[in-house]
Amino acid sequence: MEQIAERAGVSRPTVYSIGQKAQLFKLVRDRTIAGDYDPTPLSERPDHMAFNHAADAESSVRAYARASAVLLRRLTPMHARLREAAAIDDELAWLWSVAEEERLTGARIVAEVVSAKGPLRRGLDRERAAELVWTLNAPEHYERLVLVRGWTHEEFASWLAETLVHALLPLRRARRA
Repeated sequence: MEQIAERAGVSRPTVYSIGQKAQLFKLVRDRTIAGDYDPTPLSERPDHMAFNHAADAESSVRAYARASAVLLRRLTPMHARLREAAAIDDELAWLWSVAEEERLTGARIVAEVVSAKGPLRRGLDRERAAELVWTLNAPEHYERLVLVRGWTHEEFASWLAETLVHALLPLRRARRA
């Protein structure tokens, strides 16, 4: 907290007036996810609504992947810091588990929307589809592919879209000419 106060150029009591470490981290995480101070929930913002209004399941998955990639660009560095801090701080370990549950809740919403627009891949139920979304949109993938391996954001977004389409939706049959 002392380091936070120092970097922010404020006193420690000012930082503590916001709350404890986990509260401060959650506030910063929530602002990072939103990308601004607009109180409009992500679910009501245009880039995240696009997957709700897509005409079919594949278009919905692709719209979700685009929105998710944009969010991951902002969130990944903070997510990595929270993961590291959670390993040594019980209060932040609790926040880490809350953050992961929030990601899974979001993934369940994606699975529900997509499955309402068309069938999921054979043998895949909504819960398993949500678990796949939760796994594939993990910030660790963005970190490894973009920040470590040097992929562009666009390459990552394309990979995520193709991977989610393949993981969630029935295989497309090749058309005969």
